[in-house]
Amino acid sequence: MKRVPGTHSIQTKLTLTFLLILIPLVAVSVFANYYSRNILNEQISDRTEGALLTTLEYIEQMTKSMDQQTLLIASNPNIVDIWSNVDDPLRPDLLYGIHTVQQQLSALTNVNGAVKEAYILHGESGNGVSTLKGGVKWPGVKEEFWFQQTIDARGGLVTYVPTDTEVFRSNYLNNDLIYYVRQLDFLSHNKEPNVMILAVDKLAFRSIIQHLQTSENTNITLFYNKERVLETNPLNEEVRSKPMFNIQVESDYWSIELEQPMSEVYHLSRNLQKFTFVIIAFSIILAMWISWLVYSGIAKPLRQLLGAFKQFGSGNLTFQVEHLRKDEFGLVMNGFNRMAATQRKLIEDDYEKELRLAKAEFSLLQSQINPHFLYNTLDTIYSVALKKQVPEISEMVINLARFFRVSLGKGRESFPLSETVQHLMYYIRVQQLRKDHFTVHIQLAEETKGIPMLKLILQPIVENAIIHGLDKSRGESELTIRSQMDRERLIVEVSDTGEGIPEPVLTDLRHELSLINSQSYQHAETRQFRRYYGLQNVKSRIKLYYGDEADLTLESAAGQGTTVKLILPIRKEDRE
Repeated sequence: MKRVPGTHSIQTKLTLTFLLILIPLVAVSVFANYYSRNILNEQISDRTEGALLTTLEYIEQMTKSMDQQTLLIASNPNIVDIWSNVDDPLRPDLLYGIHTVQQQLSALTNVNGAVKEAYILHGESGNGVSTLKGGVKWPGVKEEFWFQQTIDARGGLVTYVPTDTEVFRSNYLNNDLIYYVRQLDFLSHNKEPNVMILAVDKLAFRSIIQHLQTSENTNITLFYNKERVLETNPLNEEVRSKPMFNIQVESDYWSIELEQPMSEVYHLSRNLQKFTFVIIAFSIILAMWISWLVYSGIAKPLRQLLGAFKQFGSGNLTFQVEHLRKDEFGLVMNGFNRMAATQRKLIEDDYEKELRLAKAEFSLLQSQINPHFLYNTLDTIYSVALKKQVPEISEMVINLARFFRVSLGKGRESFPLSETVQHLMYYIRVQQLRKDHFTVHIQLAEETKGIPMLKLILQPIVENAIIHGLDKSRGESELTIRSQMDRERLIVEVSDTGEGIPEPVLTDLRHELSLINSQSYQHAETRQFRRYYGLQNVKSRIKLYYGDEADLTLESAAGQGTTVKLILPIRKEDRE
């Protein structure tokens, strides 16, 4: 009975049945996991946004505190009077007043730990006083951007975060500080405005936002007017390449952004998701395992037998069904093994008879030529040619005699490649004397010269190249014999620069040669076996001698020559 393949197998039906039962459970689990994850994500986003807003409000309160402190100082008459209508506040007669101002500023910085340093600068001269440096000379201060921005604010507070370029050009600015600047006594009529500065350490802001950092891969960034002020933990490119969770809150000027890998933010939800998927995978595996148990007991023996028949039908005559069964299936499998062994024995006996017959046929073909009669006849012709002083004929005869003496004599089936080519040159020399319009090139790889080759394999190929290729060409032509190693194979090529083979003939020749293998070494009697006898004989012999791994291929194009390639596996005995 023919079994329908594919989804109609018993195992597939059993597996699909169990999986269909699991579908509702899997669907409910996935939906519940997705729904709970969305709720958790919303809660995380809301809580994070709330924490950022609270922190931002604290920063704004700190800014308002700086606003109040600078306003008190900027409107203090004791300070304003000292800086009013003077050309240089560092004159010796004003030093006592400047010292009093420095003490008041120092008291402010001592009370407010966030204030790192306090300045008051005279706009006309650029001179002033600092809580840390004492007297300060800041040439061209009124040309600074922040100074002009303070004047334009007309008494309002200016928050200034210097850039790296501005810090590099200035001796007083520091990129670790944030500067709060206000004009002194805006309502006075000084010919040149004066400013006061409170320099606040960024560490004060960092301590405010640091509590938002929950892991080593979390980064909190503080912005003022969309310009970055500081980062708690700058992330490298490797971390940023991962999916990130970003949330940012803003006020009028300040904003805070939180960055953290999604894998850390949703760690709990991912654990729940993984747990759900593990349960689903375990359920699927359990269903498949149960179906396999049922299949193994009922359908698996039939599948084994079907595979055994396919193996045997494809030519694997040594295949045996391996089993440990003691039931009826075991008896059937034992019967198949006995049948396969008997059939293999019959086929091997028949194939061995064919091999013996083929070898006898080739031996008969070779023995049809009487070597002694041939040698004596060629020697006689050679003597007559010398006597009649015809050197071309004598040279042809002596080369032909040497060729036949080696090819048909010595009782050997194979010769080393170098010796084979040397014998072949006797035949090629005869052809050159017959028609001397071609040259010969021998290119043998050194590692191939000692490899044995079946005799009378190259001669038919060279003969075809000369007669059907070079003889039909005009002008000088070339015949090339080359060899090389390709892993465990010997490659021998015979190339000519003759007329080539027309495409229809080449197609027919390749088809005829493709029918030859180590088992069917000759064509049916209905085919024209004599049409390509030489090449068919060569391929039959190498298939018989070397096995199916040996091959003969042709490459040719009309007017461009022909290349015949012999591919011969190196047998174990040839390596020794």
